[in-house]
Amino acid sequence: MDGQGRPSSWYMINRQKLAHILIIEDDPDLGPLLKLNLEREGYRVSLAIDGLSGQAKALSGGSDLIILDLMLPWLDGMDILKRLRRELDKTPVIILTAKGGESIRLEGFRAGCDDYVPKPFSLMELIARVRAVLRRCGHSETPGVIHSGGLLVDPHSRIAEINGQNVALAPKEFELLYILVSHPDQALSRTYLLDEVWGEEAEVSPRTVDNHVLSLRKKLNLEENGSGGIITVFKLGYMWAGG
Repeated sequence: MDGQGRPSSWYMINRQKLAHILIIEDDPDLGPLLKLNLEREGYRVSLAIDGLSGQAKALSGGSDLIILDLMLPWLDGMDILKRLRRELDKTPVIILTAKGGESIRLEGFRAGCDDYVPKPFSLMELIARVRAVLRRCGHSETPGVIHSGGLLVDPHSRIAEINGQNVALAPKEFELLYILVSHPDQALSRTYLLDEVWGEEAEVSPRTVDNHVLSLRKKLNLEENGSGGIITVFKLGYMWAGG
């Protein structure tokens, strides 16, 4: 237990101005999977499983972004998009569909979609596109302090602490740690970590991630402090496992 009576494995991400995402998707496996992973990213997510209920939720307002399948029961996704734009609803829409032909894509953009992701797709790519569309539309998210066991990571002051003791981290080490702990128990590839932390910087490679993880492990003494750890995921990358 910690000083406030919480279990040692207590984990929290405190965010402000959470984006609300509406998913309109009838696939019984894909819809819940998208909802789960977007919630792990810190978004508030609603799910509609047919065209009629999806249109009703979309027109009711309150969504910052809509992820819209085209082939839906009761009402086609393209009709939903056209209805939204006719009513001057500017909520950004990402079309997510197995219809990948050029004519369908062009119809979607003419109807007013903001992005188009054909199935099958990479989950990481979809999340990146969600972030990009929200940024373009002016939505800002304030990342919050993360607590995981005895570890505290504060992105505002750029402070990392273990059991109340400050740990001096280089800028990229701090950014890498924050990405990892904000995705608990989720395997993240080296490529994803490179894109998130280093962007398009030259002369970086997957080995750069490995070196920074090694440095983080030494500086934080995670296992000794009982505050979780950075787990190596074979042939992929790394995962944060809370203490």
